[in-house]
Amino acid sequence: MAAVFMSCCLSLTSNAQPRAVGLRIGATGFEVSYQHTLGKDFIEADAGMDFGYGGSGIKAAASYNFIFARPAWSDRGTWALYAGPGVAMGYVSDRTTYTILGYDGMREYPLKVHPADHGFMFALSGQVGLEYNFWFPLQLSVDIRPYFGFHVNDGYYSYGSKTGFYNYGLMGFIPTLSVRYRF
Repeated sequence: MAAVFMSCCLSLTSNAQPRAVGLRIGATGFEVSYQHTLGKDFIEADAGMDFGYGGSGIKAAASYNFIFARPAWSDRGTWALYAGPGVAMGYVSDRTTYTILGYDGMREYPLKVHPADHGFMFALSGQVGLEYNFWFPLQLSVDIRPYFGFHVNDGYYSYGSKTGFYNYGLMGFIPTLSVRYRF
């Protein structure tokens, strides 16, 4: 059994694919980023701070990206256009809507408020980006990654928790810059 395990480990290390590690920085937060090449495509995993509405949180995301074009825009280095699906989860702050019944003389009326509230988030994402790999071990990329999912708040502003659309995930349409060391 140990011989089978050792041969599998040796086979995986002998076929090592390029990897990259660095930072992903944008309007929605900053993350530690890791890429692992699988043939022509790559897997990206990110974890870090999420700025959120009214407070910070933590978030982790993973995506499988397909490289659909490698334009020859320069003599040195390589370009790549990529896109792919992903998932994300975390404990973040999001804008939530509550209806409060107010009393105005003889009648009650609904009043909508939009406070920021922390809670658990789970979302599907789509990532589209452009990457440049220098002739030395540096990689720069610009991408967008919106999140479409739900947010369950911690119930701070209401009696009990509330589940709703993860509004802050749409901030992923703002481009994000990644800087990574390739090895």
